Amino acid sequence: MTDDSTIVNKKVSELARLTPQLSRAITNTGKELNDNAIIGDRQWAMNTLAMLIGMGDMDGQLQVYTKAAQQAGATDDEIQDVINLASIYAGNPRAVNAARTIAPYLQSEQQRLRPNVTEELVNVGDHETMVWDNHGEGFPIVLIHCLALDHRTWREVYPQLAKTGARVIAYDIRGHGWARNAPVTTSLDQLADDLHKLLGKLGIKKADIYGASYGGAVAQALAADYPEDIRSLALIATGLKGFPVLAARADAAEKDGMEAQVAVSLIRWFTPGTIARNPWEVRYGRECVRHISVANWAAAWRAMAAGDATETAPNIKVPVLALGGKQDASAVPALMQQMANAYPNSKLVTLDPGTHMMPMEQPQAVSDALAAFYQSVDAQTFKKDEK
Repeated sequence: MTDDSTIVNKKVSELARLTPQLSRAITNTGKELNDNAIIGDRQWAMNTLAMLIGMGDMDGQLQVYTKAAQQAGATDDEIQDVINLASIYAGNPRAVNAARTIAPYLQSEQQRLRPNVTEELVNVGDHETMVWDNHGEGFPIVLIHCLALDHRTWREVYPQLAKTGARVIAYDIRGHGWARNAPVTTSLDQLADDLHKLLGKLGIKKADIYGASYGGAVAQALAADYPEDIRSLALIATGLKGFPVLAARADAAEKDGMEAQVAVSLIRWFTPGTIARNPWEVRYGRECVRHISVANWAAAWRAMAAGDATETAPNIKVPVLALGGKQDASAVPALMQQMANAYPNSKLVTLDPGTHMMPMEQPQAVSDALAAFYQSVDAQTFKKDEK
């Protein structure tokens, strides 16, 4: 009769032939296994979360691995994504059970980042857009995100601006985020019209409009087309007019596809050190580029390439903050100076460090600059720079 140890040894040998990696993992210590892992602690915790949701009836373990994912750098949005996708692959009942178990963590994070904020879809004519709204009692601020991204661009800036007492609105531009299925973008004027309609739906007659990069181009179009909607402008890492090179980025996607645009985009957006660390903003930016359609990407770049505020800017008398970054490889300091020079009531502020994705890579500095600008306009103490 074969003893137990012989059976075990036989099974171990069989496992080693079938999958030597798993065989080593089972017989290895935790530290040695972790040191040789490729996926990293965050991805491991997220994978385990997905596995536990699929298995069901794992409430205690779900809480353990939610905490592990958080400690390894996963955001509440990423954890929510795991639950959402589990509804497709593991079924709605198990996804709902997981959501109930993880809800205390998700709710505490939402309250920390966006206290009193509602998230809703708002119809603006030919499409719906996702809106964050904290329903603050102060003068409204509208945040317009960068090309390829969505309202989550403002994840770290939003709570700081909300502390000013402002009503803070962030939404998805046509062709982006929850508005990805809208009819394709034709021009910046069309996007300005979308925003004008959104303000009307939200009952906002006039607002401070803060746009980053592509969002800054939309803000300038709104100021030109609907000047009555604007109390002030903050134009972050954006240009006064488009250039042919912007349209070339549309051509590149149509020729090579979106995956080929990921690396070149990240290199323009972030510092090499940040890309190497791969924090949430890099992960988010990478996946947004991968998921945007070629049609929406190309339309956005061509709309921005055709934009030109050189003639309308001198007529915009409201306070304007031109917020640039010293290390920005796209809206370089000279372009930001040109922007500031074009508007008669403007200030140029240059952040150092400051990159193209400042709202995500340098969120505290951006928050401080925008909050100070808001408060100066609110108190009517904004002063034009001497140029």
